Order: sequence, then structure tokens, then C-alpha cells
Amino acid sequence: MPEGSVTRRVGPELDLNRPSDARIYDLMLGGKNNFEIDRQFFAELLKLAPEIPQLAAENRRWIAAAIGRMAAAGVRQFIDLGCGLPSDHNLHEAVLAADPSGRTVYVDNDVTAISHGQALLADDRTTFFAAADLLDPAMVLEHPTVVDAIDRDRPVGLVFGLVLHTLPGNDQLRGLLDDYLAPFPTGSFVAITHPMNPNDGSRLASFATSIEDKFREYFPRLRFRTHDELAESLAGLELLDPGLTDLARWWPADQQALNPTGAARLILGALARKR
Repeated sequence: MPEGSVTRRVGPELDLNRPSDARIYDLMLGGKNNFEIDRQFFAELLKLAPEIPQLAAENRRWIAAAIGRMAAAGVRQFIDLGCGLPSDHNLHEAVLAADPSGRTVYVDNDVTAISHGQALLADDRTTFFAAADLLDPAMVLEHPTVVDAIDRDRPVGLVFGLVLHTLPGNDQLRGLLDDYLAPFPTGSFVAITHPMNPNDGSRLASFATSIEDKFREYFPRLRFRTHDELAESLAGLELLDPGLTDLARWWPADQQALNPTGAARLILGALARKR
């Protein structure tokens, strides 16, 4: 940890009677840091959408590509908000591959993620962990680890990988992004992936709603958004090509990992720069 930082545990105590979103995502990526309640919930999700593990892997691939584009634009410091549990091909590895001097701060308030993240990074000098709630930008940006590791006078890359659907209101979402970007200069980036529900009566909407409803059994505040709702939240930022669109459209045809007309359309991605 950076000099002067402190260890803080923020968030609920470990509850083995409820699934954890961080542990469920770990399961999607093939991880083993989970409990029976998580495995039961994941099995129910797979019945609805067998493609979910592939979607999680595609999300991870997209984030790595976004890191590369931000690094190419001169960004050397990154904050991964709602990072979840360590897995293969972690974000800081993509950062270091792009620039060995790059810095990463992981942020999460899940008790399992805190335990594993802090243990993994105890001796790391370029990657750090802050135990804080991503929905409280002031808490995150004032955390001693973030203050020590991140230079506010230089552009930053803020990564929100499949986490903003935990924030129910659209006005709250825009306010959250503004609060995170406010301290940083022009040229900073926001990279977002977000589950989408078109809510238009289509088969895709029905499919998305079934998954959304399943998650809401344990995560009642969860909300998938439409394309227009997400676009509204990003208004005023410069969207990089190909804009706000499903993950499948970010790749050439010969690099597609999923059927671009199927479940791949359920996740939207956007890479946006502060003007």
C-alpha cells in the first residue's frame, strides 16, 4: 500500500445466506472464490442465459482493449470502480502491458473482494486497493490510498465494468460520473459497460427482463438501462468510435467471440473522454 494509507473495511459483514455480486461475477469468469448460495443463484442464471460466462469474458476483453486505447491517449493512471475479485487477466495487468509505469487503484466494498484484493496486492508498488463504496465518490476520492496513488493534475482512466446498474436513478448516474470526473483534467476518460434492456416489447427485451428480474430477487435496486438512458448520462463527453453500442460491434467480424445478434447485445460499452 502507499505510504500513509490505512486499511478500512467498508460494507456489509460476510453473509452466507445471500449471494454477492462480486462472487457471482467471479463464478462467471470461472473463479473459485464463492459459496453455495452464489453457486445456487448462478445455476439459476445459467438456465435463463447459458451465454452468461461468455458475456463476462467478453466484458473483460473489452475492458482490456479500452485500457489500451486510454494508454495510447496518454493516460497512465486508472481507477477500477467496483473491481470485484481477482481473476485471470486482471485490469492492472492490462495497464502494465500498455505501460510498465502505469498505476492502478482497485475499489470495492465487498468483504470478500477486500480480503482477496488486499492480500494479492500487499507487496505491489504499482497497484493498490481501496476499500470504499463506488457509489460514494467523495469517500473513494478522499481515501488515503487513492490520494497517495493518483495525481489529480494528470488525466485518469475511470473504469466502471458492469457495476453502474446497481444505481437505480438516471439523474444519480449522471451526477456520479460528474463527481468522479470533476477533480481531474481534460483528457480523462470514463470506460463503461452496462447491461441493457430496450424495454420495447421485443424478444431481446423479454430476455433481458427475465435476467433482470432474477437478479432483483436479491438485488432489488438493480436496473438495466436503455441505450437512450445511458446516452443521456454520457452527454457532454466525447464518445470514441464506435460510440455507445453493444460489445459485439466493438470488434471486426473476424474477432467476434459471440453471436452479434444474440446475447452479446445485452451489454453496452462506451469509452468517453472529458472535454
